[in-house]
Amino acid sequence: MKQKQICHALEVSRWVCVIIGFQIAFFFTGYPQKQLHHLMPWVVLSLMGLSAVESLFFSEAASQITGYVRSAYQRQSGLAMLTVALTALLVRFGRWGVYAEATVLSTTLIFFALSACNHAWSAFKEGNHGLQNLMRPVLTALLVGFTVPFIVRALQMH
Repeated sequence: MKQKQICHALEVSRWVCVIIGFQIAFFFTGYPQKQLHHLMPWVVLSLMGLSAVESLFFSEAASQITGYVRSAYQRQSGLAMLTVALTALLVRFGRWGVYAEATVLSTTLIFFALSACNHAWSAFKEGNHGLQNLMRPVLTALLVGFTVPFIVRALQMH
């Protein structure tokens, strides 16, 4: 499989995993803390973890798809995303609790919201009209809109 195809597969996999996470969370309706407990790893590991894999191992193809220039910052960004993903695993399996889960999930949402702003800037101010630059702001807005209520409900119950 070519690197660009792998990057496209990773992009689709990220969002499929997020949808699976929401489906699992909805199974625990009436138990907000359990919902957050199950949603957090699916969202964080799929978005941060798979993005880290893409940035670290498929950086050339990823930069071609986004229209960005490949650089050491891309590698550093990938390492930062990997850090958040590994922290999510520590939080989940270390049973650090609802506040830690909410923090890691919120960090991921904030990162992707800022990343969406960057993609929108690149699309509209710099003329980089790649599909990822146009879709990232929309998908991120949906993600934040659907995820924040889970965080709020879980924290209200604590």
